[in-house]
Amino acid sequence: MKRSALVAAASLVMSSSAFALTSTETQVLTQKILSSRVIDMPVVAAKLVVSADKSDRVEIAKAAVIAVAKNHPTALSTVVGAVLRKAPEATEAVVAACLEAAPEMARTVVAAATFATEGKDAVILATAGRLVPSKMDDIRGEVNLAKARRSNKSTVTAKGGANGIVIPGSAVVTESTVFTKTVESTVVVPVLDGQGNPVKDSNGNPVTEQKVVKVEVPYTPPAPVAISAYAAADPNRP
Repeated sequence: MKRSALVAAASLVMSSSAFALTSTETQVLTQKILSSRVIDMPVVAAKLVVSADKSDRVEIAKAAVIAVAKNHPTALSTVVGAVLRKAPEATEAVVAACLEAAPEMARTVVAAATFATEGKDAVILATAGRLVPSKMDDIRGEVNLAKARRSNKSTVTAKGGANGIVIPGSAVVTESTVFTKTVESTVVVPVLDGQGNPVKDSNGNPVTEQKVVKVEVPYTPPAPVAISAYAAADPNRP
């Protein structure tokens, strides 16, 4: 099996595993990321993932986000986004690693992961539900907001003179998203007989009863985490 590019670059004479990095490999990767400037960490992490053998990318992606989560959590969203744009197959592993290392960053992590990937929303929600079930109301809101922004990121029209200029790869929200949730509500309904006709009392008035039903009501989720750091075009693409 080929050595990962990370280990080769560090001149370590050992084989990397497709299932887990050795402690030495993890230490080298962590040092490589943490020795860079915080603003450069997303680029460094993404390059490490891309340059590695495909069989090693998931483990390297996990190690990268754990290093950032434990040492520079404010940079976690940008690193998650940069890594998953290059290795979307690592989505479940990366989200799980982040939530285990820094559960307080759950909203930021799921928002960044959702925005950076396509077709992984169910995996992200399932992983969060398993690891941080108490935060799921907020997390669902973040996922929905990130999906709305992701769906509108392909083009934006910038007005210049008389003609519009279409700029590929930019992010813009062009429509609002209405959130609802299901709640129980007590309502008064008429009592019906066996044939579906209203039952009336001796005075001819309809007989009513109270029932508990589930209804959809508008729902305003907590304010979303700032996404400006990972909403721009991918800084790692050629």
